[in-house]
Amino acid sequence: MEELSALYTAVMYSSMGFISAKKIVLDNSSGKVWLIGGSVYRNIAHILYGADKPKVDFDFIIESPKENIILPKGWKLGKNHYGNPKFLGRRFSIDFVPLHNISSILRRKLAPSIKNYLTGTPLTVQSIAYDVKGGKLAGEIGLKAIAEKTIGINNKEQAQIYALKKGISIEEMVRRKSESLGFTPLIRQ
Repeated sequence: MEELSALYTAVMYSSMGFISAKKIVLDNSSGKVWLIGGSVYRNIAHILYGADKPKVDFDFIIESPKENIILPKGWKLGKNHYGNPKFLGRRFSIDFVPLHNISSILRRKLAPSIKNYLTGTPLTVQSIAYDVKGGKLAGEIGLKAIAEKTIGINNKEQAQIYALKKGISIEEMVRRKSESLGFTPLIRQ
């Protein structure tokens, strides 16, 4: 995992989008910061298997957001689907998610932690995070899914909520995500 973390770090730090997004997020937070979502698992799939390079958008979990948001010139501030701040730029957007406001953690009445976030992602491949300050990947379930090139359900209740929002079945959601990465879906027939 150390080698993959170093390779992922090198790839991300060659991206001006990531460097800009990281600065915006660090200017508006203190404590730990994790990059999550497709920016992590899709880039790793791209690095390891040549999967399509992901479109640029960044989702960050923030341990301690600052009270007053500093909005960079040329950026707008909106809200994501969960009511969290979303920085809107011309080339990409940044979801800015306070750790204490993650829906799966709140729903399950768990302490806000990255470990509890990872147990609540809908799909296995999503159970991964990149510690921005430490330069390390976390999430055994997500890393295993990527290594095995499979996608399954990580948290059934969260998967149902997510699929319902998309208006599709869980099985269809797993199939679509698997096809987009060239992975094998792990669903019951």
